[in-house]
Amino acid sequence: MWAEPEIPDDERAVLLVGILDDPAAREDEKYDAASDLEFLSNPFVESSLARIIRAEDFRSVLAQLCAESLGGIWARAGRVDPAFMAELRGPAKDEVFGILGNRAPHLLPPGAL
Repeated sequence: MWAEPEIPDDERAVLLVGILDDPAAREDEKYDAASDLEFLSNPFVESSLARIIRAEDFRSVLAQLCAESLGGIWARAGRVDPAFMAELRGPAKDEVFGILGNRAPHLLPPGAL
């Protein structure tokens, strides 16, 4: 039986971010890519998610899915980007804070719960 070769995580991250940046990509493809990025944490992924969240003005469905992935990355890594966390607002902030509240409440700013 033939199995497809595994794509290295760094290459997969570049491909998924490429989908997010592709104006011709379908909405559902972008949503899937944003969700899949949660499991590929590196500085490129985190900065790309932050860039998309900003570009989507912190409130679109895509921004929320990117924020959910970023929150998941931060919870798993046990650290946050304090500068970007302070910049978060609207539904994107709600997503990140919700993920951190459930998975890593110690990473939330004081008084956030």
